[in-house]
Parts: sequence; structure tokens; C-alpha cells
Amino acid sequence: MTDRAPPLPTAARARETEDLIARGGTDIARWAAPGNLATQWDARAAMAAAWIPGGSRVLDVGCGAMTLGSLLQSGCTYVPADVVERRPGAFVADLNRGEFPPGCYDWVVFLGVLEYVHDASWPLVRARDAAPNLLVTYCTHLGGDVAVRRGMGWVNDFTRAAFEAMLAAAGWRIARTADVKRGPTNHQIMYACGRLS
Repeated sequence: MTDRAPPLPTAARARETEDLIARGGTDIARWAAPGNLATQWDARAAMAAAWIPGGSRVLDVGCGAMTLGSLLQSGCTYVPADVVERRPGAFVADLNRGEFPPGCYDWVVFLGVLEYVHDASWPLVRARDAAPNLLVTYCTHLGGDVAVRRGMGWVNDFTRAAFEAMLAAAGWRIARTADVKRGPTNHQIMYACGRLS
């Protein structure tokens, strides 16, 4: 027996995603299976860790395999949160149900998370209340058929301009950006942001 669920074909995942959009739900079953936590994003976690100074208190929302925690610089305190309990004492919070982990931090991190959130703006506002710094990635939509995005399980389709406008509206100033991965229809960008006064 394995914890890895067989991958859904893209068309089936797209249909399931459309159902999640209609219900405003989260695919808890997908994220509860450890085998669905892709190691292909470990390099993204390493990039994020390099941007966070040592000694920081870090809330990792949508922590997945918690790779970021093992890569943070010396003296950092790592606080994981996800839709399922990833380890004893980790926060359980479903952003699609309006849940956000309590506490105050130096950094709030969303790596590959907001694509799965129906209202991606409110977690950005809530993060501003929790920390003066934000590190977030988002796969911006470059155009074309959104079925590709639905096949990934993504429930929203912001362009780069729209996502950056959402950051500003939520009270964040972009301090730094970097490309994570670019494809024909999507461009994943990492943002380090500071809270606007």
C-alpha cells in the first residue's frame, strides 16, 4: 500500500477543479496524501530560504512537505501550516474557509499556494496583519486556454499585472522579484514584499 494517489489525467483534474470552483472548496484528499507533495519544488523552497534573514520567525502557509523549514538560515523559527496536520503541533488552516494561523511573525510565506485559493486577496491582507514581510510565489497567467490551469488544480487566473495590483491593494510593496519557472501559458514569479505604512 502506498500514500501516493494515482495522478488524475489532466482532463479529469480540470473537471474536478471546476467542481471545486463551483463549491468554493479545497481538495483536502489530494493534499492529505504525502505522495502528492511534489519534490520538484525543492529548488523554489531553497530560493525562498535564501531571501529570509537568519533569526526570523517564519510562518509557512501551505507548507506541504515542509522543505522550507529545513533550509532556513541559522536561528530561524519555523512554523508550518497547511490544510492537514503535517506534524504534531503544526497549524491546520484552510484558506478557502477563511482560516488563517494565529500569531505574529517576521515573515509569512505562501509558496505555490494562492493558485488554489478562490479569494486570493484576503490571505494577503491577513498576512499583513501577521508580519511586516511577505514572501509569495504565484504562477501568473500568460493567456490561452485556462483548462491548462484547471488541469493543475488552480482555481484562479491572475496576470502578472493583476497579481501585483492585488499585492498593492492588500498593503504590500514589492521589494524584490525573481523568475521561478516559465512555461508557454504560465510564469511563476517569487515576490519579497514589505508592509506599506
